[in-house]
Amino acid sequence: MPHLRQDVYRNASIIYTPSEMVGTKRTGIRGIDGREQRTICTSHVARLNGTQRLFLKRLNRLTYCFSKKLENLEAAFAMFAAYYNFCWQTRKPGKSGKKRPSAAMMAGIAGHVWNFDELFGTVLK
Repeated sequence: MPHLRQDVYRNASIIYTPSEMVGTKRTGIRGIDGREQRTICTSHVARLNGTQRLFLKRLNRLTYCFSKKLENLEAAFAMFAAYYNFCWQTRKPGKSGKKRPSAAMMAGIAGHVWNFDELFGTVLK
């Protein structure tokens, strides 16, 4: 059974100071077989977190771009996820500069790359 690592920190409540990790606790995940266990990788989660911080300025530290309403945060994340999956295209490796299909196209959900107006219009329906 695959495991999640939960870290235990000391001095985590002190603002602007690094916390010291003093231990870890592993907990199992249900419903994941042995083949899928090898695909779990923290670098994918770290990359997604970095991308979210880059695009959603409300996640940056010491910023004015935030709202205390949970509904606004949920809406911002939902719009980011929709834009990232339906509109965003990454470039292929190398010097060709060609773009890949969007994530929704590669998953077979969409037949074309959406523009922002199309996405926004669909969300408002």
